[in-house]
Amino acid sequence: MNPVLQLFQALIGQEMGAGAPPFSRWLRGVMREVEEGALTMEFTVRPEMANPVGLLHGGMQCAMIDEVIGMTAATLGRSGFYYSLDLHVDYLEKVKVGEKVIARSRILRQGQQILHAQCDLVDATGKLISRGTSNLLNSSPPARPTS
Repeated sequence: MNPVLQLFQALIGQEMGAGAPPFSRWLRGVMREVEEGALTMEFTVRPEMANPVGLLHGGMQCAMIDEVIGMTAATLGRSGFYYSLDLHVDYLEKVKVGEKVIARSRILRQGQQILHAQCDLVDATGKLISRGTSNLLNSSPPARPTS
């Protein structure tokens, strides 16, 4: 049994609430789909997430991508905590305040300690807004063979 996966699956259709970390609550993402190694969340662009011209700020896109990739890593049910070694984001389109963005993340490669993941932000029509890739390191060292 994978308790994190079960917890996330129980949250489908819900906004991140009281049990979530403060930043997750602030983003107000709604869980849409969860499976081991893949996760989809929906966000509504609020005025406090926008740049001066009313578009979703690039830093917010990066934060959403990082958040969803981290949650996706947790769906694997491994011991330890995964933290980002790097994060690369390509900004491809724009989205306005009041619009929804959908973050679709998946683990592309699983090593013993390092994961490689990708997250796409798309608008309600499916148009690609930005794509992020990240390498994450597990905080728990791998078990060493005993001789």
